[in-house]
Amino acid sequence: MNRDSYYRDHWVEIDEHRLENYEAMFEWHPRMAPLLESANLEAGLNVVDYGCGPGGLSMELARRVGANGQVLGLDLNADMVVLAHERVAREAPAADVRFEQIENDRIPLDDNTADCVICKSVLEYVTDPAANIAEFARVVKPGGRVHVIDSDWHMLVAEPLDDDTLTALFGAANHAYRTPRIGRRLYGLMRAAGLVDIDVRVLAAPDTRGVRAPILLHMVGYAREAGTLAEDVLDAIEARIEAGLRDGRFLLILPQFVVSGILPAA
Repeated sequence: MNRDSYYRDHWVEIDEHRLENYEAMFEWHPRMAPLLESANLEAGLNVVDYGCGPGGLSMELARRVGANGQVLGLDLNADMVVLAHERVAREAPAADVRFEQIENDRIPLDDNTADCVICKSVLEYVTDPAANIAEFARVVKPGGRVHVIDSDWHMLVAEPLDDDTLTALFGAANHAYRTPRIGRRLYGLMRAAGLVDIDVRVLAAPDTRGVRAPILLHMVGYAREAGTLAEDVLDAIEARIEAGLRDGRFLLILPQFVVSGILPAA
């Protein structure tokens, strides 16, 4: 493991167990609708889903843009793209939906060609978030929208782990996150990219059912790979998470910053 590049490497190569978890975690659910409210999606739009994963969000975008719309999903991971193609084959959306694997942060579109770029839970893992947002602004048309959804890991609530334990766990796993406080930085980055009419929302839906428990369990796995916490300590943390799921004490809140801006007309 290369600690300096792990934040990106662990998305390029994903083990089978994590891939299965992600396929379930990245499903679109109606309760997630507030994440797209300020994107103002309409029928007929041409939308990019940057960091599309297995395609759950892309399918929701396809439903919103309809038969005259287009969705282009992009991801670094080849397996994710395969899963996304399989989803299209199963669901046969009315919109024109396609997926591509990318090897760098560049979007394979000409300048000013998309109506909207949507990026969910990606910029915490990229090398230079400012460069990514500038790239989003490059491909949208004047009057088009850049819509970013991302976490702020320093606001994480994870019961039944106490504060000291959670701090130690995240410290041991932080090589997996390039910019863990990206959520609070998005507004400033969008302003610096020249976007205007920027809408900022913070959504903090509690998970008491364990849907997002893999977030913590993956964090334990990252810490194991780093080797900075003793195995028995990590075993105990994992056991506490699983006990919380069994006895109904599990609570996870990871605030999502939803930041949406417009590229001004020339």
